[in-house]
Amino acid sequence: NSWNLTYSQKATIIYPANLKELKKIIKILKKIKKNFTIRTGKCSYDSKSISSDKNGIIISLRKFNKIIQVNEKKKVVSVESGAKVSDVIYRLKKSNLTLFSVPGGDNISIGGAIAANVIGKDSNQLFGSFGDTIKYLKIISYKGVVKKLNNNSDRLNKYIGSFGMFGIILEAKIKTKKIISNNLLIETKILKNITEVKKELKKGDEYKYVQIDPFFRKNNFAIIVKGNHVNNFKNNYKRINLKANFFEILLLKISSFFVNFIIWKIFYKIFFELNRNKKKFVDIHNFHYNSKYKHMVPLMCKGGLVDYEILIQKNFNHLFLEIKNFLTDNNLVPIYIIVKKLFKSKKKFFYSFNNNAYSIAISFRLNNLKNEKKNKFELLLKKRKLLLNLSKTDSKFIKKTKEICSKENKIFMSLYKKMLINRKYEISG
Repeated sequence: NSWNLTYSQKATIIYPANLKELKKIIKILKKIKKNFTIRTGKCSYDSKSISSDKNGIIISLRKFNKIIQVNEKKKVVSVESGAKVSDVIYRLKKSNLTLFSVPGGDNISIGGAIAANVIGKDSNQLFGSFGDTIKYLKIISYKGVVKKLNNNSDRLNKYIGSFGMFGIILEAKIKTKKIISNNLLIETKILKNITEVKKELKKGDEYKYVQIDPFFRKNNFAIIVKGNHVNNFKNNYKRINLKANFFEILLLKISSFFVNFIIWKIFYKIFFELNRNKKKFVDIHNFHYNSKYKHMVPLMCKGGLVDYEILIQKNFNHLFLEIKNFLTDNNLVPIYIIVKKLFKSKKKFFYSFNNNAYSIAISFRLNNLKNEKKNKFELLLKKRKLLLNLSKTDSKFIKKTKEICSKENKIFMSLYKKMLINRKYEISG
């Protein structure tokens, strides 16, 4: 399954224990001309980690999960690609260090974060995305050749944001940042309109994002969550348990049959009231991964989710209000609307943001977004020339994808890549 449950397919999953086994597997699959797909953290949207073949082959790097070394003096961490970002964050906090551009999913792997060039709540002009912090990569090509790439190599940059097109990431050395303590002061504030949203996102807080009320009520239009490191007391927080048991999963699946317009409206009313203008201290790990349930949202949404990440470079207020009016006029209620300020990467990666922009992440229940409304919404975005980040529909990206997949690297084939090849994407979810 994809994370948002939009796609699912049967597959054989192979878990190589070491590099020797991985080389052997690649050699065998190449000999029998069998496509395969790479999976590590199981957090991909849509079809990026779904095999293009029915009953396909998936290679999981879950066992490549060692945190090799933390160099406090040089402020770098060396880690295998299958290690979870959440585990690295937890280890680094012992040295009063942390990562830049931390993504939200608790199962996201280091390799996945590099391959997708993810972003976080602390995107800034120096470190716009995860790729800006990569100093070294160890990769294996689809011929089975291991290569080591330093950050002064132009070849390193093409592996960042390329979704595994050129090879499999094995290890990485990543720049970290020094923090004064593991403690964050988290502040929330209710915002009345989109002008206040934009004003708050311009401020210099270390971490910040805005959650919009999908019902756009005047008394709680939006809430900003911002965090800054403080050093005024000892950290003794326990790590939050992010593993859901069978009964919790079952309960959320059952709830999908009862979640409707009224229930969702009540939920957001309570959510905003409980979080209205609060101040609290939290551990940095628990800030990034504060609940097991927020990552299980797709289970509550029968049929899965449809996700958009819209990048607005100019006329933010006007274009946001146009999107808001479209949603209200068509009785479309998103599961969530998150707004962040994002920055273009300084380096030229295979894929990164085209420019500095405001990001609006909107997610709908699949069974609520019928084809007619979906087409109308995408037509609105197309007419306004808004960029959709998650779909990676950049024309150069599509052209390069076709070139690569027509050559020997065709051995790695996800459904996502196949869809890019077979369709001329002008716009996509």
